[in-house]
Amino acid sequence: MKKTIVAALFLCFLPLSANTADAESECQGLEPYLPAGAGAVTPLAAFTGPDGFRTYRSALAEAARKAGNPSLAGRVEALEGGKAVPAESAGLASCLVRHYLVARYGERIVSDLQEMVGFRTFAEEGKENWTAPEFVKQGRWLAERASQLKLDYKGFDGRVEEITLARKGDLKPILAVLTHGDVQGVEGQHWASSPWEAKIVDGRIIGRGTEDDKGPIVVTLYALAALRDTEWPMGWSLRLLISNAEESSWEEIPYYLARAPMPDRTLGVDASYPVTHAQKAYGLLHFKAEAVNAPSGGSWRVVRMAGGSGNSIIPEGGEAVLEWIGDAKGKANARETLTSLAARWTADHPGSKLSVSPDGPSQTSLKVEAQGRGGHTSEPTSGHNALGDLTAFLAGLDLRQDAWGSLASFIGTAVGLETDGASLGIARQDPVIGPLTSCLVFLLEQDGQPAARVNIRVPRGITAPEMEKSLADRAAAFQKKDAGRIAGRIATSVQLFNEAHLVPAEGEVVSGLLAVWKEITGTAGKPVAIGGGTQARLFQGGVDFGPAWPGKPYRGHGTDEYLTVEELYKIGELTIAALWKLGR
Repeated sequence: MKKTIVAALFLCFLPLSANTADAESECQGLEPYLPAGAGAVTPLAAFTGPDGFRTYRSALAEAARKAGNPSLAGRVEALEGGKAVPAESAGLASCLVRHYLVARYGERIVSDLQEMVGFRTFAEEGKENWTAPEFVKQGRWLAERASQLKLDYKGFDGRVEEITLARKGDLKPILAVLTHGDVQGVEGQHWASSPWEAKIVDGRIIGRGTEDDKGPIVVTLYALAALRDTEWPMGWSLRLLISNAEESSWEEIPYYLARAPMPDRTLGVDASYPVTHAQKAYGLLHFKAEAVNAPSGGSWRVVRMAGGSGNSIIPEGGEAVLEWIGDAKGKANARETLTSLAARWTADHPGSKLSVSPDGPSQTSLKVEAQGRGGHTSEPTSGHNALGDLTAFLAGLDLRQDAWGSLASFIGTAVGLETDGASLGIARQDPVIGPLTSCLVFLLEQDGQPAARVNIRVPRGITAPEMEKSLADRAAAFQKKDAGRIAGRIATSVQLFNEAHLVPAEGEVVSGLLAVWKEITGTAGKPVAIGGGTQARLFQGGVDFGPAWPGKPYRGHGTDEYLTVEELYKIGELTIAALWKLGR
C-alpha cells in the first residue's frame, strides 16, 4: 500500500490539463454532429465494448466531413483507441466521451437504476447489512454487471463493493468515486407510488435511493464502461467504491481501508454541486425526563408522545395523547377546547397541521396528531417538522409537569420550531462551513422514560463539552423556574460522532472539478459547505461532486425521492468529465 502511494506522489500533484474555455468551444463545434453518432449506436447490442465507441466516433466524423468540416472529422478520427490523447485534443475528447455515455448507455442507465431501486437495502434493527438478503442480491447484481462491462469487481465481505477500470497489476495512482448502496427506510412516510419500483412519472424516476445514492452508482458504473470503450490510455486507475452502511454504522469504510490502499484522490457523489469541500460534524442531543417528585397542578396530562423515523429524516408525523385533569366543568368540553386551541395555533403557524380526535373507544383521552413534510435533517428547513409543531403547541398548554409533561414543555420551548440551537445556547456560525443546525427527530419512550432526540450539524467553533454544559444549564434553569410544579427532571447528553471536515478550495482537485462544472453547465461555481456528513470525509482530501443541484432541496431521505431522467444523464456527464480531467 505504502509503495503504491509513494511511487505515485509526483503524479498526484501534476497540473491538471485541458483549458475549460477550450473544452466548451470544442463541444460547441461538435454539437451539430452528435445526433449522427447517437443514431449509429442506438441499435447496437447492450454490451459491445470498444466496437460501440468506434462506431460512434466514425459516424460523427463522417457527419462532420459531409457537412464540410474535414478538419474536425480528422481530429475526431485521430482519437483512436490505444493512443494517448494529445493535450490540444483533451477538450474534444471530453465532449466526445460524455455524449457517447448518454447516447450509448442512457437507456441502460435508467433501467439499471430501476433495478437497483428494487433492492430494499435499508438497515434493520439488530441485523447486519452485510448478510441481509437484499444486500447480498444487490452485491451479486453489481458483480454481474461489472463482468458484463469488462470491469474488475471485488467484494469486501459485503461491506464494500469495488469496481475498477485498470490493467491488472497496474501501479498507477487511484482515483476513486465513492458512493453507497444502502438507503434510508420509508417507515412513517407516505409515497405517491411504491418507493421500490422507480416508476417514471412526468420524467421523474421516483424511488428510494434514486438520488441518494443509487443513481450515482449506476452513472459511475457506465462512466467507467464508456472510458473503457474508448481504449484511451489513462494515467490513473479509476475505481468505483460502493459502501453498504453509510446510512447507519459507517463501520465498513475502516474495514475496507484496512484491506485496500487509500485512494490518492476521492470524489464522493453524495452531496452537492458544484463541489462540496466542507462538511459539518454530525451529532445527536439526547433528552430524558425522570420523575423526581409527586406531580400536581395543570389542566392536561400528557399520557405519551411518539414520532420520528430516522436520525437524518425530518419527521413528517407525530402524536401525543392527552387527558383532561382540570375541573369537572372543563372535562365536558375538553375535546372542543383542545380542538379550538389546535386550530388557533395552526392558523398562527403557516405550514403546520394539527388535528384532535378521541384516543380509543372510551373517548376519555384525546390524541393530538401533527403532520409535516419529510426531508433531510442536514437542511432542516427543506421539510416541515411535525414534532416541532407538536411540542411547541403542547408547551403552550397548561400541562401537569410530570415526566411526560416536563419533557413536552422543555422540548417545546428549548427546541420546538427552532433550527439553529439558539434557545439551547449552542448556536454558532462559521464563515466557511456555515451555521449550526438542529432538528428534533424523535419523541419516544426509552428505558421506560420519556425521551427526545435532536439531530445537530456542527461547524467549527464549539466542542461537545461546551454543548453539554449549555444543555445542562438550560435544563437546570427550566426546573428552577417553576420548582414548585415541575416533578420531572430533564437529563441531557451530547453525542458528537466526528469533527468538521474542510478541504482547501485552492487545491487542484477542487479547482479541477469547478472547471468541469463550468465546462458542462456554462456557469462558474464556488465550493460549498454542507450540513450533511458524507463518507468522503473518511478519505484523505475527500470531496463530493454532486449529485444535488445548487439551489434545489436535497431529495434524499424524503418522501417521493426522485431524479429526472435529464438530471440522471447530466450527473453522468459531469462524473465522466471529472474522471477524464482528474484521471487521464
